[in-house]
Amino acid sequence: MSQPSPRQVLYALVAGGFDIVVAVLVAGAAIAGLVPAWWTVVSSLAVVSVAAWSAFNWRRTAVVLISAIGLFVAWTIGTLIVAG
Repeated sequence: MSQPSPRQVLYALVAGGFDIVVAVLVAGAAIAGLVPAWWTVVSSLAVVSVAAWSAFNWRRTAVVLISAIGLFVAWTIGTLIVAG
């Protein structure tokens, strides 16, 4: 295997940051009682799944970033729907 480029490392870190932010948002919404328990479980499973997949595929920068941002968008829209 070749050395990862600085761009790959940076993008992997940014995607990991998005995953951490979504995990904090999921926990915060659950603690504040804004969302039902089932949504917290579904969101948590999604965060863990995306983070695990990204950890194994971190060199595929475009797909990893899209999945991290997509997770954030899906959580945001889903939370607005189930909390409303």
